[in-house]
Amino acid sequence: MLKKHPLSEHRYGMRYIYPALLMMALVLLLPLGFSVVASFMKWNLVPRRVKWIGLENYVRIFQDASFWHSVWLTLKFTVYSVVLEMLLGFLIAMFLNTEFKGCKFVRVVVLLPMMLSPTVVALVFKLMLNYDRGIINQILASCFGAAAKQVWLGKDLAFFSVLAVDVWINTSFVVLNVLAGLQSVSVDILEASVIDGANPWQRTTRITIPLIKPVLLVALIFRTTFALRNFPIAYVLTGGGPANYTQFYALELYKEAFSKYNVGYASALSWILIAITFGLSVAYTRLTMKGEK
Repeated sequence: MLKKHPLSEHRYGMRYIYPALLMMALVLLLPLGFSVVASFMKWNLVPRRVKWIGLENYVRIFQDASFWHSVWLTLKFTVYSVVLEMLLGFLIAMFLNTEFKGCKFVRVVVLLPMMLSPTVVALVFKLMLNYDRGIINQILASCFGAAAKQVWLGKDLAFFSVLAVDVWINTSFVVLNVLAGLQSVSVDILEASVIDGANPWQRTTRITIPLIKPVLLVALIFRTTFALRNFPIAYVLTGGGPANYTQFYALELYKEAFSKYNVGYASALSWILIAITFGLSVAYTRLTMKGEK
């Protein structure tokens, strides 16, 4: 009986993969190619105008004050949200990694926010944060009087309200990743460290964290990427207002594309966002894995 050559088997298997690759090219590569071309054009839908202008969109972006305002807000939001989510996620995962009565139920409850739609959650929080009828102000008024009510979506607190909702939704993602990493840490190593006299702080910083560093890196990259592209929560809660106090980068991009119909300018904005995200991911990886083979 003739034996099939491994190369022929590989080609035979690839026949079943080619349709999926073709579909991916149609769904992913064509839109990306379109946005690259559009970023070098003055492409306005209203009034309709299409003209090749080269790098003018990118030059205009860096001269636009609203662009720098949105970049600053987005970077500030990203730093706050990622730090809080990584810290809270790690602490909660450490707690859930211990065995106690009802621990499985608590794990499911903690992971529930990750399974919910951000748009739906933002709508619920918008009702809760309403000044007149929101349940949060109702509780504050009943406990401390009407003077305790706050304008949660006003210019002073809107940024932090969006931040709090984002942390509430996405901390569970960090918990899931870190908990999976903690479950893979050998109990024998931790027990040996206890015998050697290591205290809880030393076990955490010198054993647990180094062992789950790849998991922490994955969570860090994903949360930074999604924080930079934060859109549904801010859009539903504030729409970028009041007075652009929550006009994040993704909202600025949305405004240019779907309010002003500047397709070319919005495409250039999207590629700058991709470049920022890619650069931060590479920097994270190099700094975290520095000195490791």
